[in-house]
Amino acid sequence: METPAKRVEAYLKGLFVKFLKTPLPIPTAIALSAGVYALVLLFAGSFCLGGIITPLFMLGVFWKFGVKDVKRLLIAGAAACLAFAAVWTVYFTDFYQHVEQDKAMSADGVLVNGTVTPQFGTADTTYIYSLEVRLSSNNTTVEQVSVDTASVGFPFAGSVNYSMTLVSEDLVNNTHYYEYSTGVSKPINQYIFWAKVNSTWLVATEHTDDGEFVLIGPVYTDTWSVAGSLIPISFIQTFVAVYPIYGLLLLMVWWTRRARKMRVEAYERAIAEREKEVKDIPKEEAKVPSAAKAAGVERVEGFVCSECGADVPADATVCPKCGEKFD
Repeated sequence: METPAKRVEAYLKGLFVKFLKTPLPIPTAIALSAGVYALVLLFAGSFCLGGIITPLFMLGVFWKFGVKDVKRLLIAGAAACLAFAAVWTVYFTDFYQHVEQDKAMSADGVLVNGTVTPQFGTADTTYIYSLEVRLSSNNTTVEQVSVDTASVGFPFAGSVNYSMTLVSEDLVNNTHYYEYSTGVSKPINQYIFWAKVNSTWLVATEHTDDGEFVLIGPVYTDTWSVAGSLIPISFIQTFVAVYPIYGLLLLMVWWTRRARKMRVEAYERAIAEREKEVKDIPKEEAKVPSAAKAAGVERVEGFVCSECGADVPADATVCPKCGEKFD
């Protein structure tokens, strides 16, 4: 008796078969893969094997949805990477527009409280880079203090180094305050500080448990400006980080299928050649010693019928089993 669970399973299988006959399998597979790519960016971006998750899932879902032709898989993979580029752009646009303000410092604590104010603005905003240089004594010399800025974009990204100006001094605490004011022409920017103290160059960056990083800012508040500068980078990121791995997986699948096909063809050729050889052998030559005689348990000489394989006495002219006649 058919159970309700089996009826539901059969119904769902029927729906899936109908779904595969519609134009929706490839777009649905792309949408599902884009969702997995978004999850990887959110939760596995720093995972060393995170880059292989999306290509594996993409190939698997295409295959499950009946897309098994290599050319179609390549084209569908390229279309999926376009969707991934859109996901990447949205993700990092939100990231840059909500990044938290941090302060730069050097490893030895001489350069501290390096910031840019405001962190968010427009092309018309004046941004002030500031840095504190805390000296060990009044005899310490500071030869040069600068801020190194870099815009984020492709292909017109670039960096500029600005010399900062000493604006005040705290002689009691041996602290010097430096600033530099400027506007920025790119929506996304990064910066670090440099200072030559007692003839030694020091660098002030952001320090985290994962290492040292440049600080982010200033960033435009206009979402479309930020997204526009990220779109070219998103195509490079997805087609370099995702598509080659997907292509390599697809190559492995193609080679496995080809090797299997070659083995089957070689086996079929061997069988055909063997059948041809047996067919061309005269029946007199086909009379081979019987298995019983070869084993030494048969006293009467005989041979094996070439048609049915039965043991036939040596003097027989007709096979006792199938009736084949012998000359």
